[in-house]
Order: sequence, then C-alpha cells, then structure tokens
Amino acid sequence: MGRFNFGKNWLEFSKYVLDEDKLLAAQESLSELIGQDNIEGSSFLDIGCGSGIFSIAAKRLGAKEVIGFDVSRESVQSAELNKKKFSNTPEIKFHVQSILEDGYKQFGKFDIVYSWGALHHTQDMWQAIRNSAELVNPGGLFTIAIYNKHWSSPFWKLVKRTYNFSPKLIQRLLVWFFYAIILCTKFLVTFKNPYQKKRGMNFYHDIVDWVGGYPYEYAKVEEIVTFVPALGFKLRKVVRAGLPTGNNEFVFEKK
Repeated sequence: MGRFNFGKNWLEFSKYVLDEDKLLAAQESLSELIGQDNIEGSSFLDIGCGSGIFSIAAKRLGAKEVIGFDVSRESVQSAELNKKKFSNTPEIKFHVQSILEDGYKQFGKFDIVYSWGALHHTQDMWQAIRNSAELVNPGGLFTIAIYNKHWSSPFWKLVKRTYNFSPKLIQRLLVWFFYAIILCTKFLVTFKNPYQKKRGMNFYHDIVDWVGGYPYEYAKVEEIVTFVPALGFKLRKVVRAGLPTGNNEFVFEKK
C-alpha cells in the first residue's frame, strides 16, 4: 500500500486502447527526440518500460538489441503481450527489475539508455538517475524525462499520496474529478484538443497515471542540467514541458 502499480494501468491500456496507430505515434516521438540515425544499429535500454511500446518502437527504428525492464510485474506482462502482438522478435527482451536494486547492472551497458517519466517514481530520483547513467556506453546517449518543479508540485504530491492510501471508491472519484479539471485546464492553456495525445498515449489512462503516480518527485530544468553533466555527460537537447507540471525531456551524451 502506498505505491501506485503502473502496470495495472498499462495492462488495461494495452488490452483495450493500444493499436497500430498509437504505436506509430510512439515511434514518431522517439525518432523526433533521439533521431533515427542515432537509434539505427544501437543497443537500447528502456528503464521503466511500462507497456513496452517504446522498446518496440526502438526496434522498429533499427535498434539491433533492446532490453526493457520495470519494477512492476504487470508492466512486464503488458510489454510481453504487446511484443507478441506488434513485434515478436527475439531481439527485444523484458525483465522485472528495479533501477535501485541489486541486479540493474546485469544487462551490461548500452548505446542508448532511455527512461521517460519513470525515474521520478522510484522514491529516490537522484540515485535512480545516477544508476541509470552508469549504464551508458562512452559516446552513448542518455535520455530522460522528469517532472518539472512548480509551485503546485507539493499539492499534487499530496493528491497522489491520498489516492494511494484511499479505498477504491475514493480513487475512482479522484480520477474522474481531476479528469474534468485537467481536461478543461489543458484546453485553456494549450488551445489544443486534450484527447489528441502524443507518444501514443491515451487521455484517460494518462489521468489515472497522473493522479495515482506515487512516489512522486520533480526537478527544475537547471537542476537536471547541472546534475547529469557532473556524472560525465554533455547536454545535447532539452525539450521543456508544455504544462507547468509536465515532463521536461533531456538528451545527454556520455563523454
């Protein structure tokens, strides 16, 4: 109790929502962020792989070897189901593993280490970033997405904690309450259709993920671009969050 199981949400998303169009959207966003020329022929590690769609997207974009791992067994189950459905190849492997527990080094080092929206849910984000960075080959890329620090972040942390310590009825009410609020807010801030999601995602399952996503940490862009270069990297790219508490995206190159 107290930790959100992302895997249950990913299983539902995979069974009822995920299709070829959403996978193509994930593929397009991965190519846009990292570059297909960087992915082709690379070894690719997906930390916090969730439904596995970005591991599958990486293989479709030409990665020679793809490993995905996640702390949630349901996430790995979801990833295996999607692999069989969309890209049943032995070059993609999924495992149950935490980046904070013994065994995270067992898969070796990779040309691209990718962790989108996962390390801030580990309960020790800075150590998770440090451990992940260790797995990058010299000259390789380290790509992460971390929640932006905003004045409202402590409020959201309280919401998420409340969700995870509440009975199922209260959890459902919280999801639908914030569904309505976030739907309106996103439209007013971006003037775009909130149901048109990038990265192959789905609005409802994103709301469940957002409201329930605990543990929850965050950082300013400046904190990340100071911390990671101190580990032996140089910054290649920053994509700032479109919303105040959204994910800032970073691409670093290992010196």
